[in-house]
Formats: sequence, structure tokens, C-alpha cells
Amino acid sequence: MTKNKHHLPDGWQWVKLGDICQEDKQIIEPKTNLWASLTYISLEHIESQTGKILKTPSESSEDKGISSTYAFNTSHVLYGKLRPYLNKVAIPNFSGRYTTELIPFIPKDGIDRVFLGWIFRRKETVERAMQGKTGSRMPRASISDLLKLEIPLPPIDEQKRIASILNEQMSTVENARKTAEAQLEAINQLPSALLRRAFNGEL
Repeated sequence: MTKNKHHLPDGWQWVKLGDICQEDKQIIEPKTNLWASLTYISLEHIESQTGKILKTPSESSEDKGISSTYAFNTSHVLYGKLRPYLNKVAIPNFSGRYTTELIPFIPKDGIDRVFLGWIFRRKETVERAMQGKTGSRMPRASISDLLKLEIPLPPIDEQKRIASILNEQMSTVENARKTAEAQLEAINQLPSALLRRAFNGEL
């Protein structure tokens, strides 16, 4: 990684990913009251690239994740280690429990959680995860290797500013995507609508 380093702005520094966060696994025993009360999250509930959690805290978790699960809360970043090219990184806004295919990271002092989430979503992070993966059919990221990745780290105020800008811009992109999908759906339905009008004598 050293050869890929570039000059950083004043106040920034090169650090290893493992210097700014740490794993924080808290096991939840199955079939307990706590287990039943927490929303269960698995990889399928995290949208690729965006990190959107496709589940709400109110949804039932009964009989979900019966094997070992772990607790998460609003201090964590959830990283999907299975098939890391899918880039599933979530920043939860509620407490719950998760599958073992997710790794919970907690930011260290002086690190903004949202900024940490964006660090995990970077192309360079995904590439490093794939380089150090184990398995071919169902690749898994090597967390010990991933945490050795060197990253550019700004001061905390700059972290928050960058994270805010990225959130805003990605929200704009997502809205544009939804609009485009709606327009495409309308276009796809147009031939059927024209045929229906034609054979109803409406043209």
C-alpha cells in the first residue's frame, strides 16, 4: 500500500483501518426474552452499495436466527464479510441482533461512525477484502487482513463534514435512480397500453 499513498491535506494522516475501529461481538443466547425482543438482521436485509437496512424494528424476529446471533445498537457499523464484493455495510439506527456473516465494528475515540461506514464502502476497501478473501464459491473477507488496510484519516470535524456531504449526495443519487426506474417502468408498459387502445378503437 505504501507505493499508492498520496500527499494528504494538513491535519490528515495515514492509519490502518484497525487503528480506528474494533470488533465488538456480544452474543445473544437463543430463545431468551432478549433474543425474542430484538429485530433479526441478516445479509439479505442489507442493500448492496447503499447499506440501507431493508427491515424495520417492528418486524417480528420469531424463529429467525435460531443459531448464535449477536447484539448491535446505534454505536455499531455492520460489515458483511460474506461475498465482500456485494459491499454490504450498514449503519443501524436501532438495536437488534445479527447473523454471524456480519461483523460489528465500533469506532474508536475521535472517529465518526458514519465516516467509518463510508470507509468500509470505499472501492479500495472492497478490493482489499477480495484480495485477502478465503474461499472461491462463497468468498469471505479476512478481517485480520482487512484491518491492515491503510486509509487516509482527516480530523474529526472533517470526518463529519465529509460524511454529511456523502449522505446528502448519495440520497440525491438514490432519488434519481428511483425516478429513472419509474420512468423505465412507464416506458416498458407503453407498448401494451398502445395495443390496448388500438384494439379498443381509441387510436
